Amino acid sequence: MPFKKGKSGNPIGRPVGSGRSQEIRKIINECIDPNKIREMINKIEDPIDYINSITKLLPYIVGKKKTIEDVQISEPISIVINIDE
Repeated sequence: MPFKKGKSGNPIGRPVGSGRSQEIRKIINECIDPNKIREMINKIEDPIDYINSITKLLPYIVGKKKTIEDVQISEPISIVINIDE
């Protein structure tokens, strides 16, 4: 019998920090060399490729955010991006 929408077989869910996810994240974090990443990014000459690489890394730096829908902005927002070469 399938579960009803919004209900599961484990109503209290999995405990926070259970499993091996914390351990795996720690191992991955220790393997990443920020200086090597910076060195590789600084070798990118094409501005579009540079922005794309930074954009792909941002969710890992600031965290992934859920999309907010139906947001009404009263005033236009200006965004300025400076690329120093």
